[in-house]
Amino acid sequence: MQNGRAKFIRMNKSPFSSLPPLPKAFSDLQDKVKEVIKNSPAGDVEKHMKSALSAALNKMDVVTREDFDIQSQMLSRALEKLSVLEKRVADLEAQKAGKP
Repeated sequence: MQNGRAKFIRMNKSPFSSLPPLPKAFSDLQDKVKEVIKNSPAGDVEKHMKSALSAALNKMDVVTREDFDIQSQMLSRALEKLSVLEKRVADLEAQKAGKP
């Protein structure tokens, strides 16, 4: 520590990168554990949580990012057109006021 601050060392490689790959038995065991969890009540809890979260988001009138971006672009274009039309109306009113 220097001046009350911790000094961190940046490592270019992961400390685990030098380890040999896991034997096939371990990867098979990992796959089996994933499958057990998927088919267990824990997997059901995850499915129920996803559906509950989805239902809650639907009730909150939440939109997707894609829909939001599309609406933002449409609003931007509408505001540009409105600005052009306001200028045109102002020009026409000025012309009318200038003519007897």
